[in-house]
Amino acid sequence: MKTLLIGINSKYIHPALAIYQLAKNTTYDVTTKEFTIKDQVSNIFAYIKEENPTLVGFSVYIWNIQIVKELSMLIKENLPNTNILYGGPEVSYDADTYLLNNYADYIIYSEGEESFHLLLDALNNNRLLNDVPNLSYLENNTVITTPNILPDLNKIKLATLDVKDFEKRIVYLESSRGCPYRCSYCVASTSNKVRMFPLPYILDILKILMEKETKTIKFLDRTFNADTNYLTSILDFIEEHNISTTFQFEIVIDRLTKELIEKIGNYQNSNLRFEIGIQSTNDVVNKSIRRHQNMDLVKENILLLNQYPHITLHVDLIAGLPFEDLASFRKSFNETFSLFAGELQLGFLKFLKGTHLMTMILEHGYIYDQNPPYEIIENKYISKEELQEIHKVEATLEKFYNSNRFKNLWEYIKNNNLITDYYQFFLDFYNYLDKLSFSYFDYQVIDLFNHFDDFLKSSFLNIYNDLHEMLIIDYYSFYKVKPKLWRSTTLSKEEKAEVYPVIVSKLNNYTLEDLYRYALVLKLKEKYFVIIYQNHQNKYYFI
Repeated sequence: MKTLLIGINSKYIHPALAIYQLAKNTTYDVTTKEFTIKDQVSNIFAYIKEENPTLVGFSVYIWNIQIVKELSMLIKENLPNTNILYGGPEVSYDADTYLLNNYADYIIYSEGEESFHLLLDALNNNRLLNDVPNLSYLENNTVITTPNILPDLNKIKLATLDVKDFEKRIVYLESSRGCPYRCSYCVASTSNKVRMFPLPYILDILKILMEKETKTIKFLDRTFNADTNYLTSILDFIEEHNISTTFQFEIVIDRLTKELIEKIGNYQNSNLRFEIGIQSTNDVVNKSIRRHQNMDLVKENILLLNQYPHITLHVDLIAGLPFEDLASFRKSFNETFSLFAGELQLGFLKFLKGTHLMTMILEHGYIYDQNPPYEIIENKYISKEELQEIHKVEATLEKFYNSNRFKNLWEYIKNNNLITDYYQFFLDFYNYLDKLSFSYFDYQVIDLFNHFDDFLKSSFLNIYNDLHEMLIIDYYSFYKVKPKLWRSTTLSKEEKAEVYPVIVSKLNNYTLEDLYRYALVLKLKEKYFVIIYQNHQNKYYFI
């Protein structure tokens, strides 16, 4: 029996860890193969046809379900001796649809490592399937679903290091499974028992990854700080052994103590990225989705963590939640943005199979797209047109804040309290760009600076020169090699002869030759801006 597991990723850098997990935890021979959603369905099918497997399995998610269904139809039509296995969150709660419509022959729901091995064992030895846990299949045109049995994590092997080219991609690593919270919109809420992988096992994997100077490691734990002692042990280990890796974690920020924040803040070798779900600052809204958070503590802890340059905060809001009208969402946006986390992701409510949200549709008058990603269209509290307005805010937010190209500008805006309604600012900016027919998908970086500069001039004429200087600093510091000039002029030959010796006297690490070869020096209102491009890096100074 030949078994093939297919992963179809949203991007190459995001690996299909699930197929490696299944292969790692069975004694049967399994072939794994990854594609992306940009690959042609015909090419993926040609590969499957050439392999001619007895069983082909797909890891199924929102982003690839349509491709998987197309492939399944081709397999059913052209490879009659090949059975199809599905697994993943997109199919786990809707097995009947995919089995009765002949897309799949088997569906593994919940955690799949032990189930997959036992399924292969049953198929290879002609045994009954009813002893395979977490499995749905057809018997006499009736869907049979076996009990959900969670495997012992002390016996599950992690396949993080088995992923092809893992050093060149985002590395996914689990240290726990399950989530203690019951948020109505989240699939993780269906598994409330949190189980930990053995800590020494996780630390051994981490050490190898750090020694290889892996660029980014993303922990898949739904709530990384569910167990503070476990979290602290991992963070201390990272601090002790890290060379250059950045680590990403999802955390519940109001569970962090001041002592732990101070401890993390004093790390010297750890580049940390914390993903924080705020969703709404409206307590009524949060209560309706079974989400409980202390907003005062959330804000306080974000401001504390924001002090530390080695910690990046990514916060989330969701538009379309129950009881949240446009005015409430606008307030949530402004309150959250005013915290100035590194990134603010503005998401839109999605209706995922298996979540409690699916039982709330009639109560709140939800209408949503029936095709992936099942996004809200409208509800009782917010109209389709109002959600479209929020999408406009999202578009400018992504390009002109989350891109991190304008750090000095936004720092200046924050320190001088120049904007009181950030939602309106981004909406006005969108409308300004719309009149210029600006494309959010086809642009040059210099276009972003040109448009931002012009919009600031029209909005803040009295202090435009100061804002323009911040944009100049952001523009030149964005590049790693010397760029073409942008709305500024360098010093004349005579000015360089006068100013460069002064700069060298203040910057002991550089010579006059270095300045002439590698530097740009711009005269700002009150100082000189000196930026030096060497070895595909830049360093800048104010003299």
